[in-house]
Amino acid sequence: QKRTVEDTWRHIGHLVETIEPGECKNYFENAGYASIKT
Repeated sequence: QKRTVEDTWRHIGHLVETIEPGECKNYFENAGYASIKT
């Protein structure tokens, strides 16, 4: 199967659309990037 840079980016774009906001939030919190609210 042929693979191009454009096809790779297109596929990544489709994958990113499947990530839920809560999943993204949890990832950043667990990676230590959580904001501190006062």
